[in-house]
Amino acid sequence: MITEIFISYPWWTVALVILIGLLYAALLYIGNSKNKLSRVISILLFFFRFTSVAFLAFLLLSPYVRTKKKQIEKPIVIIGHDNSSSILLSNDSVFYKTVLISQLDELKMAISAKADVESYTFGERVTQSQSVRYVGNTSNYSDFILTVSSDYAGLNVGAVVIVGDGIFNNGIDPVYAASDLNFPIFTIALGDTSQNVDIKIDEVRSNSIVYNGDAFPVEVNISATNLDGEKSWLRLMENNREIARKRIVIVGDAFHGSFVFSVSANKSGKKRYSIIIDDFEKEVVVNNNSKDIVVDILDSRLKILLLGAAPHPDMGAIKQSLDHNPNFDVVIKYISSNDFNIDDFDMLILYQLPSNVINARDLLDKMVASDLPLLYIVGKQTRFSTFNNYFEGLKLNSALGTMSMSQFEPNPRFSKFTFNKEMASQLSRLPPLTVPMGNYQIVDGLDVFAWQKISEVITDFPLIAYYSDLDTRNAVIMGEGLWMWRIQSFLDFGNTAAIDALLSKTVMFLTAENDKRRFKVVSEGVYDSRNEITIIAELYNEALERDNSVDVSMKVINENNEVFNFLFSPFENYYSINLNKLPVGVYSYVASAKLSNENFIDEGEFIVQKIDYESGDLDADHRMLSRLANNHEGDMYYPNQIQQLKERLLNLETLKSKIHYQDTFTGLNTLIYIMIVLIALLSLEWFLRKYFGSY
Repeated sequence: MITEIFISYPWWTVALVILIGLLYAALLYIGNSKNKLSRVISILLFFFRFTSVAFLAFLLLSPYVRTKKKQIEKPIVIIGHDNSSSILLSNDSVFYKTVLISQLDELKMAISAKADVESYTFGERVTQSQSVRYVGNTSNYSDFILTVSSDYAGLNVGAVVIVGDGIFNNGIDPVYAASDLNFPIFTIALGDTSQNVDIKIDEVRSNSIVYNGDAFPVEVNISATNLDGEKSWLRLMENNREIARKRIVIVGDAFHGSFVFSVSANKSGKKRYSIIIDDFEKEVVVNNNSKDIVVDILDSRLKILLLGAAPHPDMGAIKQSLDHNPNFDVVIKYISSNDFNIDDFDMLILYQLPSNVINARDLLDKMVASDLPLLYIVGKQTRFSTFNNYFEGLKLNSALGTMSMSQFEPNPRFSKFTFNKEMASQLSRLPPLTVPMGNYQIVDGLDVFAWQKISEVITDFPLIAYYSDLDTRNAVIMGEGLWMWRIQSFLDFGNTAAIDALLSKTVMFLTAENDKRRFKVVSEGVYDSRNEITIIAELYNEALERDNSVDVSMKVINENNEVFNFLFSPFENYYSINLNKLPVGVYSYVASAKLSNENFIDEGEFIVQKIDYESGDLDADHRMLSRLANNHEGDMYYPNQIQQLKERLLNLETLKSKIHYQDTFTGLNTLIYIMIVLIALLSLEWFLRKYFGSY
């Protein structure tokens, strides 16, 4: 439906169009001595000629029309099904795999007559699928909710239905994650809230890193349900050998106990310890009766100097984050004190140094000469002219005092080290840092971990970046305000794990020795026992070009000193090997290759851990599902109430189609029926003139 016509010139030009049409028609039919047609026919042909010529002239003004197009948007019902394995650990597992799936299919069929139904499964990841197999290793409700929030923003969502037991062991609180959603949420509660006979290990606390010769504690928290008066043994195993045990005497039907083992670290390297509770025959689930921990025994701590021009809350926040890693010994000093020796440290963190008050050139020259890894943290007091002379990865031309607010935007192409996507997502939701505004010039070799996101616009300005050369590695954080990150992270997520991991990984990357070997094996270090293990190898020729033309073999040795031989396969310009799934344990390896009569060997170790989130907590959390629904104008239903849920959904006010009118703009000369009318007018005029015998 055409609602309005526009032209590219003032509207008074239409008068010229009309005048042109009148003059052209008048020349042919008024005062023309050659015209022998009757008065009536002349007037009719005059009108045809005037209309066609005037309209052709009007098209020269580039007219276009606005058309309103009616669009009907059906409502969308999104159904998310918890695909984690904890669902099948209840007594109704057969019902959930058969009858429930059929009931949900019938529900979807009934709703589809009124709305578009989108089906998802969620566990470790969110997948748009109708196939539910209950094989997920974790339960992440917030990931599904955030996916719905981002993918369906602005669409006509009538309702969301979440099917699950309410147990989540990954991500943030689902109720908090859904706080911004503005459509109804309904839940179907699965699982069993009644407490079965069970004894389990709730938590094992121990340092992941200890030092050779030290004694370290291993604290084990256990719980038991409906086992009053029973007794069992709690065993501590090292390499499948029992090294300590403690007696468990269960008192009450809801028993909780804490036990502490003292273990001596007598040899450097990685060690696996297993904590096991003896099973009871009447237990429904025994997967939660054991846990493994891996302890890395080191020879010495990494000493880090955090140096600033003046006290700042960021410095305290950085030290708190790094102190979570027992491998780090962090010391805060101020440059004016002069009571430190940089030769005593393994790494330096320069907070807003060089500054506008203290240039610190002599100290910086000494630091650069020492080849110590440096982490620069830039802020309002940084002197950028001096900073540009020392940090080689980027140059910043900035007016003094010109700052902006920037949020964290992860760079998906960063590959220097791995970083958990959930933690990166948490960092992106933290308050913005105060960053300098200016012209950023990035040097080749700078690896950007995160970009600056200013006013919802993702820029090409680095926020966190790493630069390395043959001698040392440096990094920069282009902003201050890290102390706010820690506070907000604790308020929103209940921990500071994301910022702690970022700073810890930064230190570990910077202090790692530059690997100049021509042959090296690259592994992840720690693997999940449920996943296949893939390891790669790199071989370089004398020109330091990758070469995969020769055979590369590897011996893998388990904790029982059993040796397994493998052969790498060439892939692209490196080597790869798939070890399939391996039992839990610590493995060492020796890889070898021969290139141009030169032998190469690389040795190392990796760990295979048992990570079982799903069997740790088997009591369904229907309270969370009820809160989630009630906070969003919905209700919680049980599987035997799906018929009631169907009736409720079909009568929802939000389950209605929306009508939209979309404006489209089209050039008048592109409309085919306009061309047909013009051709018809000119053809009819020509035919009538010829028919009545005119020239």
